[in-house]
Amino acid sequence: MVIGLGAAVAMFMMYCMFSTSAPAPAPVVYTSGNAIEGLGKLAQSNKMLSDKVSALERDLKNHRQAADKEVAALHRAVKKLEQAKPAPAIVQYKDPEPEVQSVMEETHVSQSQESELSDPLEEAEKDSASVVDQGRLLSGKQTTGHSWTNPETKDTYMKMYNEYHKLRSGNNSCHGCRYLSSLYKQYKFNSVFDAGCGTGVLVRELLKVGKEAYGVEAASLPLEKFAPDLLSNNTVFVRPLHDTPFKDEYFDFILSTEVFEHVPLADVDRSVQELSRVAKKNAKAFVTIGMGTSRFDREDSRKKSDIAGFAMDFKFHETVKSRRWWLDTFCAFGWYEDFTSYKKTVELMEKAGYHQNIPPRGWFNLVKGPVGSGSCKCTTFPGRKAEIWCGPQRKEKIITA
Repeated sequence: MVIGLGAAVAMFMMYCMFSTSAPAPAPVVYTSGNAIEGLGKLAQSNKMLSDKVSALERDLKNHRQAADKEVAALHRAVKKLEQAKPAPAIVQYKDPEPEVQSVMEETHVSQSQESELSDPLEEAEKDSASVVDQGRLLSGKQTTGHSWTNPETKDTYMKMYNEYHKLRSGNNSCHGCRYLSSLYKQYKFNSVFDAGCGTGVLVRELLKVGKEAYGVEAASLPLEKFAPDLLSNNTVFVRPLHDTPFKDEYFDFILSTEVFEHVPLADVDRSVQELSRVAKKNAKAFVTIGMGTSRFDREDSRKKSDIAGFAMDFKFHETVKSRRWWLDTFCAFGWYEDFTSYKKTVELMEKAGYHQNIPPRGWFNLVKGPVGSGSCKCTTFPGRKAEIWCGPQRKEKIITA
């Protein structure tokens, strides 16, 4: 197509007019004012966030304080109830004279019922006649020689063992605690008696897991120093093993760790008989007994300590006997060796990290039965000679209270 010169000029002029009619957008210029405004908004956002964090921290602190107050109130309430409730199955004594007193059993009531009692101890005393143990006296027969029932030596033993506990239990140690995990895996029990409870640590551990635990300790110092609360609420008692305040056939389980070697020979039989009295039928027991002499029974060691003033014929390990001797003694009062449980205890303790070259001869897993119903024997541990493992049998006459 041929366009004329005039038409071409006209078209060129129209093109130029339209291409210049829309101005180009103005460039954005950022000034210092824009930056300051942006920083201001950022600072404002940071302040709002900081205020929210502070508010959350205040709320958390207030919640913690409120929770702490509630927990403290609950602890006070529990302590008040524990101090108010009567001690179960014990003989109440007014003084250290041999006289018969009443026995109190635990009053099983719900929280709502308990709140209705004006004085739980007084209410329990009203019904105590049905559970009074008329045969319980503070002490058994008196003996001559070294014994807790001999007035001439009893005070000496008390003073000796108070000094002994200053040396051995000043750190509030617990010999029996190492066995608890293994025993829980083997036995089911609720009520447990710690025979020779020292400072009361083992009793506390048993209470923590819901056991009905009680204990006696012949020496007064460890309990007065480390367990005054357990003394005041009748959970532990300052009493020798042969003279406990508990009701007949009350406990499912007996624990006694490193105690019987300290019991004078004249008191051993009555102490074992006492364990039989307070244990239920078919009750179980785990007893550990030291098989060697105490370092405090050596004159050179005694001279270096606060027990130097006690005569050397008063021993801390009074009764050091063979495994067979102890099994003969337990058997005489209806406690029979459960060797299967013994081997299981050794196995569990080894798994827990307690290792010895030979299984301890001083550990005894026992089950209670009628006297004469079981076989009084010492089972030899595999690989051990009977004359060494069991040792000589008992020749002394059994003494009953």
